[in-house]
Formats: sequence, C-alpha cells, structure tokens
Amino acid sequence: MDALSLLLLLSSILLSSGRNLLSKNISDAPFGTRGFFLCQALIFGAGSIILLPLAMSSLLSPSGTTLLLAFIYSVLLIVAQWFYTLALSRGKVGISATVYSLGFVLPTLSGVLFFDEPLGVVNALGIAAVLPTVIISGLKPRKMVENKDNGTYIAPLIAAMLASGGLGIVQKVQQSSAAAAERDVFLFLAFSISALISLAAYLAAKKSDTALIPRKGLFAALIGICFALCNILNTTLAGRLPSAVFFPLLNVGSILFSLALGIVLYREKVTRRDAVILSLGALAIVLINL
Repeated sequence: MDALSLLLLLSSILLSSGRNLLSKNISDAPFGTRGFFLCQALIFGAGSIILLPLAMSSLLSPSGTTLLLAFIYSVLLIVAQWFYTLALSRGKVGISATVYSLGFVLPTLSGVLFFDEPLGVVNALGIAAVLPTVIISGLKPRKMVENKDNGTYIAPLIAAMLASGGLGIVQKVQQSSAAAAERDVFLFLAFSISALISLAAYLAAKKSDTALIPRKGLFAALIGICFALCNILNTTLAGRLPSAVFFPLLNVGSILFSLALGIVLYREKVTRRDAVILSLGALAIVLINL
C-alpha cells in the first residue's frame, strides 16, 4: 500500500468513527417522527453542501450511468443511515458499529465474483465467521427481553449492515465504470436525492411530533460532513486498493476506534457477550485480510 492510500485510509477510519459516535447523539429522536426525519434531511443536506464544490465541473452533464448509480446509492444511503440511527437508540456504539461494519463482506465477495480478485481458504473462513457474529448480536439478553422496545434492535441493524455492504459494491462498480471520473457528481446527486427523500418524509410525518432542537441539528450537520467525506475517500480507495484489503482494514479500524470512543465518552461497559461479538468480528476481518 502506497503512502497516499494509507493516509486516505486512516482519514476515512477517523471520519467513519466520528460519524458512528455522533449518530448516538441524535438516536433518541423516535423513528418516524418529524424530529427523526429532519435530522436525516440535515445529515444528507450538509453532505450535499460539502460535495457541491467538487461536483460543479460536471454537474450539468452527468452520464446516464452516473444518474442510475446515484439513485441506487441514495436508496442504500437512506437505509444505512436511517436504520443505523434506529439501532443506536437501543444498542451500544461499539456493538452497533461492529455489526454494521460487517457489511464489508458483500463488496469483498463482489471483488472475487466480478472483479477477478483472489480469495483464499483462510479468507473464506473469515467470511464464514461473520454469520455467528451477526447471530450472537441478535440474541437478546434477559434485560432486553424484558424491555419490549429493544426487540426491534437487531432487525434495523442488519438492514443497515446489508445497505452498508451495498454502498461498497456500488462504489466499486462506479470506480470500475466508464464514468469513474464523475465520482464527485455521483456522490453529490446521491446525497441530494437522500436529502430530498428525508425532507419529504419529514413533511409527511405527524405535525404533533417533537421538533428538532438546535443541538441535534448541529450534530446532524457534523454527521453529514463526516459521512460525505468518508464517501469521497472510500469511493477513491475502492478504485485504488483490492476489496479484500481495503474494506477489512477500514472496518476493523472503525470498529476498534468506535468501541474505544463509546467506552470513554458514553461509559459503555463491555459485557461477555459484547466481547464475543467484538472478538468474532475482529477475527473475521483479520482472516479475510490475510
């Protein structure tokens, strides 16, 4: 790995962890309320603003491929961010980040199936280790069983995980297509579409729901900035590095840093179950990267 790729990778890990951490601060806005959807609109809106200057050069003449990929990407962005926020409202940052990040298996497999990238026996064992990680994360401890609200924790987290994997696949496709040079306008359009859909959901939600408070609006804007910059870096790296190297390194770094931040800033305690999930997740990522 060259020095520039390493620098971009480290930057992406920090930004991804920042997005994971900040999302916890808006997760108490109930899903389906005006406050929730306005937060999401601000996230994608702030991301669009960051991406606009980069996209100006080709904004008026995007190719059909870019338009199609941007629409697909916007749907995946919405699923990933909406449901990750919902999962965080009932789960720990470290565990949520671990399961969410395991979506990297999908672009890793796509690299093998569609881009002629190698996958050895050890790598396959790593992929196999993902399944028990997800299953264990979905097992409800007694405290969660007693709290009916926590029963919906794993479903949105798995949906967010699958969407995050889909994002990686589309990044790989975009950078391998004839429209690879339109990366910035592709991302700008995807974030803009996501912002408009989130805004429409906000307008359609019940007016009696609690409105967004300024502090949450600030956190949402910061999440959007981190998310947009991550997407720029990740799409670039998806074209520079093999999938089996880039996606595992990005995600193990994000998991460990998010876990550390969750413990320090939110005083989250690591239970035995959490330790098993984190260990299996880290093992899966290491094996896939060997």
